[in-house]
Amino acid sequence: MARYWWQCTACGDRPAWLAVCQSRSIAAFIWDELAPSGWDQRLLRRTCKCKRPSLRITYRSQRGDPDRTSIRHIVGLSPDGDYLPMLWETFRHSSPRRRWIDFKYQRGRSPWGLTKRVVLEKAQLGRLLRAYERVTRLAIDARAATRTGPGVTSGRALRSIRHSQLTLSKTGPKTGS
Repeated sequence: MARYWWQCTACGDRPAWLAVCQSRSIAAFIWDELAPSGWDQRLLRRTCKCKRPSLRITYRSQRGDPDRTSIRHIVGLSPDGDYLPMLWETFRHSSPRRRWIDFKYQRGRSPWGLTKRVVLEKAQLGRLLRAYERVTRLAIDARAATRTGPGVTSGRALRSIRHSQLTLSKTGPKTGS
């Protein structure tokens, strides 16, 4: 099971979890604070004692890997009973400009699903991607993920790998309709 903590990406400070938020764990934070807020992304980036807004939830993505991963965005669908599918946008500290998309889920307040493979219905995937674009104002360019490159080997790989490197771009404010 991955261990999560708050860490400043500027100065490296690691304050106690409860000094930053009201929930006792990542699972409780998602269920009790983030989801009820409508996925307010400001909850994922706090101001550190160094006065920079660079305090983020951080974890090691693989056992034994010295590199750390921090969460930039978490967006999910409305819970279906106690099942909560989510899309996490993360970055590794060794390459902070490269963004990674990770699909995760949670069963109630249990963190168990955060380390397991998620299987989504095609409609759920579409709703999750639209929710991500609405909440973050970033568009996902899936065409970039189908080209070969360092993060993706083919369009087919997009369906079979857990982490997919996708191109993200800012979208302007939505008008009309």
